[in-house]
Amino acid sequence: MKSLIRKVAAGVLAAATMLGIAGLGATTANAQEANGSIKVSSTNAEFAGKEIKAYQMFSYDLDAVNAGTADNGGFTLNSEWNQFFISNKTEFNLGDDTTVDNVAQRAYDYVSGLKDGKTQVVPFAKKASDWAKTQTGLTIKTESAAKITVDGKYTATFTDLAYGSYLVSPKAGSTDTSGKRGTDAILLNVLNSTAVEQDLKSTYPTIQKTVKNGTDDKKHNSVEIGDTVDFKLASTVPDMTEYTNGYTFKFTDTLSKGLTLNGTAEGGTFAPTVKIGDTTLTKDLDYTATYTTDSDTGKTALEVNMMNFKNLHQNDAGKAITVEYSATLNKDAEVGSTGNQNDAKIEYSNDPASNGTGTTREDKTYTYTFNFDIEKVNAVDHNDKLKGAQFELQRENGTKINLVKVSDGVFRPAKGTETVTDDKTVVTDNNGKLQFTGLKEGTYKVKEIKAPTGYNLLKDPITVTISATYDENTGILESWKVNNANAQGTTVPVITVENNKGVTLPETGGMGTVLFTVFGVAIVALGATWYVKSNRKSRHAA
Repeated sequence: MKSLIRKVAAGVLAAATMLGIAGLGATTANAQEANGSIKVSSTNAEFAGKEIKAYQMFSYDLDAVNAGTADNGGFTLNSEWNQFFISNKTEFNLGDDTTVDNVAQRAYDYVSGLKDGKTQVVPFAKKASDWAKTQTGLTIKTESAAKITVDGKYTATFTDLAYGSYLVSPKAGSTDTSGKRGTDAILLNVLNSTAVEQDLKSTYPTIQKTVKNGTDDKKHNSVEIGDTVDFKLASTVPDMTEYTNGYTFKFTDTLSKGLTLNGTAEGGTFAPTVKIGDTTLTKDLDYTATYTTDSDTGKTALEVNMMNFKNLHQNDAGKAITVEYSATLNKDAEVGSTGNQNDAKIEYSNDPASNGTGTTREDKTYTYTFNFDIEKVNAVDHNDKLKGAQFELQRENGTKINLVKVSDGVFRPAKGTETVTDDKTVVTDNNGKLQFTGLKEGTYKVKEIKAPTGYNLLKDPITVTISATYDENTGILESWKVNNANAQGTTVPVITVENNKGVTLPETGGMGTVLFTVFGVAIVALGATWYVKSNRKSRHAA
């Protein structure tokens, strides 16, 4: 009898080992004590917040095992699992005469006899998981993966577990691309108070959204209103082997109202560039691309939905899949610290047994544009605001920037065929203010073209540099500034420009000219008299 017990116990341990299950360990805990625990972890950030269920399939009597009196290695099938094994008695070769009276022993014999992880244990776990999801009377523990990473992992922790063999079923995601797993379901043995730790081998689809920043792809950029903004969505083609009902894989992306999707004006269509690896896919054959714009919020929602994804691209599992498109920063763009946020995610199949879908976490990018004010004041009294000072905005190299009038006293760079404002309108208002907006980071020059009446013209242009710092992981703006400005951050930076009053020179034909002539003649006469006297003295001395 003891020999038989050792054999069946060894069978269970072998099956457990194939699943990465913790080995047997002896303690003095009682079988009914609920101090076992399970930790299921993944380095995949998409695991954060995912729901995981734990079902006890077999209980475990540790005291009987320690005393050498246990049958079946201390394992006993929970009666709520009787129907699962009876329903599958033919597939599991349990015998046609399997009933509630003998199913516990036969279930144990079957499970302990599973040897090969990939061909036997994994399919069994998947079948058990699919069945359990349809039941309402099973004892279930439910946890969610922590959203805070520890040692680079996201972990769901089950505590206060009675000892036994557990079916752990994460909310189905997508299998990895190594072909070693066919399901998310796993079996774990909780045999003592030591936590059973299991890394989740299967992976969930992820998405990374980036925006072109110079020659790099980053989470942020800054551009001028009217500039083109290039976006990229990136993911990986999942292993869809177990999904016999097809596979949903759809990119969704939302542009803020400050961005206009390119290619859609005047009856145009949204035609992104979609690639798997280096191969460019064909619209309406490999994918569909659609968009809608909300008339209330001004936001544009776009979708790229893969067509017949499993049949066409199952063999591409593990390859990068990318979507590239562009938009234009428009007049409704948020200026300054808020930025123009854009959100993207993927909807994907998450249950091989149904048409259920899940979504990735949203990934975001931020596009920023900036502004600054010129405030013209009397150099002697800053409370004296000077209107009518005309300015020109230039690139760093001195090239003039054509401007568009946004509103009274507010101007931005003109783009394309936009009507350029008259230079004479680019002047300070009654409060001495003039604003340049819709600008990207960089260096500009502001040149005074005409000074206020009675004041001197600035000799040199004012150099203005807009700079910003970001969280490179999230793309969120941390701070920005304009050199020489006396206000920064969420308010519009203000550059105070002083002007000195000029001296009025005389005009031709006026009294000033007459006096100037009289004084001139007098000075010449005095000079001549001094010269004559000086010569006479010199001759007498000789």
